[in-house]
Amino acid sequence: MFDKQLIATPSESLAEVEPTAALTDPDRALQLYELHEGYGQWKVIFPGTVVLSKRVADIYGLGSDSPVPLQELVKLYLAEDRGKLLTLIAQALQDRRGFRCRLRIERRDGAMRMIEMIADLRLRDGRVTELFGASRDVTAEMERELQVQGRLKLVQDLVGDMPAPIAVLDDKLRVLDCSVYWLKAHRFVERREVIGKTMAQLFPDISAEQVAEYEAALKGQTVKTRRAFASPTSGAATQFATVLTPWYVADRKVGGITVVIGWAEIATTRRAAPVAAPVEDFDGSLLDMLKTVS
Repeated sequence: MFDKQLIATPSESLAEVEPTAALTDPDRALQLYELHEGYGQWKVIFPGTVVLSKRVADIYGLGSDSPVPLQELVKLYLAEDRGKLLTLIAQALQDRRGFRCRLRIERRDGAMRMIEMIADLRLRDGRVTELFGASRDVTAEMERELQVQGRLKLVQDLVGDMPAPIAVLDDKLRVLDCSVYWLKAHRFVERREVIGKTMAQLFPDISAEQVAEYEAALKGQTVKTRRAFASPTSGAATQFATVLTPWYVADRKVGGITVVIGWAEIATTRRAAPVAAPVEDFDGSLLDMLKTVS
């Protein structure tokens, strides 16, 4: 679990940078991070004693905040993550760099947690005297991220081959995925032309009215409208009923929008195509499939 959410990256050290005048009390600022973001402080006094704040001791599931040997703390990390942590520490000492990582531990009570750590060095006379930093438990945050990724993956799987013109946008109006029919409606050929691009990039002449509709959907409204698209059979610009509906991530926060074009030609066989239904009668039945994952 969480194996795709691990990070282990070096960063430039501030140890040899002359500090600038603080805009505010740095201790108070740190207290704010500890209070609102869940960070706790720690430091490694070489050759290898770790001093922990009570919060960090609680995060790691230790019985007390008494100093512990570095090797004992490292043993709490999952076996496949220990090498990454030790490599980061070794590189920090060798290259005079800080680092940031997000790795997994197994606490003594058996609970598996994801720990985020930021670290830097303290130097004296050009010699490293301490490795210090802050850690926090990001397990709940990562679980929510996994849920969102799972929902989005399911939506993308549905959308990709759906026999309907539909697109999934994020909260920045970037295209996350779309169906072939949606590409045809906008006279695109391949998904790579649109994936990751915003509506403004794809359609520079987007009207103020359409921008307002997107904004309303991002605020949680379902918007039923009519828009002109290229007909999938004739290629002519044709008015079709269109529905913009928000999709949600954790805590009922809007994660983005699904756009469904309700053209009647989707169901055309050898018979004449039926007349497109008015907007007020377009029930967005395609969206019903997505409600279970939003």
